[in-house]
Amino acid sequence: MLPGAFGTLPETAQAQVMAAGRVGRWARAGLLFHPEDAAETLFLILRGTVRLYRLGTGAREVTLDVHGPGALLGVSALTPGESYNVYGEAMDDVEALMLGQDALHRLTGAQPAVGVALTEQITRQTRGVQERLSGLVFLEVSQRLALALLNLAEREGGWPEEGPIALKDRVSHQDLAYVVGSTRETITKLLGDFRTRGLLDLGYRRIILTDKGGLQRASRESLR
Repeated sequence: MLPGAFGTLPETAQAQVMAAGRVGRWARAGLLFHPEDAAETLFLILRGTVRLYRLGTGAREVTLDVHGPGALLGVSALTPGESYNVYGEAMDDVEALMLGQDALHRLTGAQPAVGVALTEQITRQTRGVQERLSGLVFLEVSQRLALALLNLAEREGGWPEEGPIALKDRVSHQDLAYVVGSTRETITKLLGDFRTRGLLDLGYRRIILTDKGGLQRASRESLR
């Protein structure tokens, strides 16, 4: 089953979507596209996480957003003659369905429901961008980190009825910094604070979340 809004399509329509494109695979740090690349392909993430970023002053990387399964990347491909204008970097092992412009036009013409799913997914992502911008303005870094950890737990199937949850995916401090819009040094310090407060434990390349209620409170209240 396809992730995101496309997962609501009938099985026959999902099969047509898969048949219309080809699956690309990238290892961690691989680039799906560059800013100057012609936007001729739409990417539907099937597995993994992709970071979108630009280069700022002094070649400093500025993360714009982070997307997981179900997200659409390169929506500028829906408009002929556009470029991607950003870097798309795999944060872990990534699989994405690559749909060319011609294939998209044929697909949405033959299956109007695909066009509806396309619009719904873009709307979801637009809402997500608005929430991210709101968080960057109104929430402290500690609150954004707590929310990010809770979201990671949900992405991995949700919190168990009892006991902690160990995040399966390898999530580095730098990855979390990208997600919450901060620096690796700040995230390392905050994770230490969270561990002191009993909210999580840290293993070798692992994060074990131990207090769901505490993380929820930390997402609402700044650490003092």
